[in-house]
This record gives sequence, C-alpha cells and structure tokens, in this order.
Amino acid sequence: MHFYPDISHHHPVENWSRVRGSCPFLISKATQGTGYVDTTLPEFIQGCEENRIPYWLYAYLNLGNELEQAKYLVSTCKGLVGDYFRGYVLDVEAGNTAADVKAALDYLEGLGGRCMIYTMYAQYNTYRSVIAGRGEGTAWWEARYGQNDGSYSSSYPAHSGADLHQYTSQGSCPGVSGSCDLNRLTGTKKEGWFTGAETIASATTATGGFDVSTLNTIRKGSSGAQVKSLQSLLNGKNSAGLTVDGECGTKTVAAIRSYQKAQGLDVDGVCGVNTWTALLTR
Repeated sequence: MHFYPDISHHHPVENWSRVRGSCPFLISKATQGTGYVDTTLPEFIQGCEENRIPYWLYAYLNLGNELEQAKYLVSTCKGLVGDYFRGYVLDVEAGNTAADVKAALDYLEGLGGRCMIYTMYAQYNTYRSVIAGRGEGTAWWEARYGQNDGSYSSSYPAHSGADLHQYTSQGSCPGVSGSCDLNRLTGTKKEGWFTGAETIASATTATGGFDVSTLNTIRKGSSGAQVKSLQSLLNGKNSAGLTVDGECGTKTVAAIRSYQKAQGLDVDGVCGVNTWTALLTR
C-alpha cells in the first residue's frame, strides 16, 4: 500500500526505512512568512536524499507579501536540495488575496520547474481563477477532510480537477511520528508526475513538448528511475552497452562523456539540461 503524507516538525519522519518502503514521495513544510524555517528541514532533506525518496517543499503563506514569501522559500531551500527534490509548493489558507497568490505562483512557475498550489475546499471560489490559470507544470492540491477520522470518505471528495486531495489530518503512515496529513491522487497527474519517475523516452519528443528542465542532473553517484532512462538512451543513441540498473557509476559517466564528445557538447561526464536535450531531440 502506498501512502502520500505531508509532514513538518509536528510529525517528522522517525523511521526512514519504513518511509522508504511505503511512500513514493514526501511533502514537507520548509518555511512560513519571510523569517521562519521549519526546524526539521535540513534533516528532512538529508533523509530524503540518502534514502532516494522524491520530495516537495512548501511555504505556508502568511497574509501579505506573498511574493516575498515565495522568494524566501526558494532562497532558503535552493542551497540545500539535491537530486531528489521535485518542486516548491504554496500553502494557501490564511485568507490571502487571489492577486497576491497569483504573483507568488507566477514567480515559482517562472523558475521553470514543477510546483503545486494548495487550497482549502471552502475557499475554492476565492482562488478559482488562479487554479484555472495555473501552468501545465503546476499541480492543484486541495484539502477537504469531512469527518477527519483518518480515512477517506467518498462523501467528501475534492473538487473536480484537483490533482492531490488532502483528506485527513489524523492519518497514520509507517515511519512517520504520530497522526499526520494523508493525501490521495485524484487527477490526471499520476504518481510518476510527483516522483519524477515517468518514462522519459516515451514522454519526450523532438517537438519540445516535454520540459527538460524538470529532469534531474545526473552525475557520478546519482541513482533512480531517471538514471535508468539515461542509461537506456545512451545504449540506444551511442551503443554504450550499459547495464540499466539505475546507478550512475564509472561506466555510465564514461558513456556520458563519450556521447558529449560525439555531439560537440562540453565533456564533463554530467548529464544536465544540454545533454538531456541532445539525447531527447537528436
């Protein structure tokens, strides 16, 4: 069974092994306002990176200066996150104006990666235009608890179109301390969208319909589904003869360097945006 919790210092991870086995991705509070950083943020990021768990980081927006709060989220996190970071989230529940939320969301979307906006069911009409105008790379996350007894009740669904539904704050998740928020996938964005584990080869075409900037930078020591996709691409495009095991070791780095040299790219053995783009469009 898969669990999709969002956590903070109020209910942190207490057993990373159990979380790794149960949670395809995690969401955690990072900041609030322009001066508060969650006390477990560095530990959370380190735990996700060491255990290869994709993760998202959110800012609880206080009322006022929402754009500056979004910038504070990014400036706080950008030097800490690693290969398994997937995107930023705006937690909108303090009566923020739609215009100010839109300004903050526009800023995050302008960074080029994926992001999410979290709203309350009862405030749907307030943010309806912001939700409807969000970019393709932005998921809508909505909270509606109903009886809030730890389980989902079909009598209290999220609004149609929500990608992620927070259905309780009294849930239980293996490896997470105490009761925690639990979520369910409800939209067209499947689990792979949130984890970054979609099959890259089938999702990308030479038409440029896929945002290459959302892919991880792969270097020696990287691992996971995107490394497997990279290895498969190198085997197909450059006859690299790699074992597709999701581990970027010496042979994979050598194959990257060989491909970069053949394509006239900077030869550094690191698969970043330029190398990904060449692999997926040439």
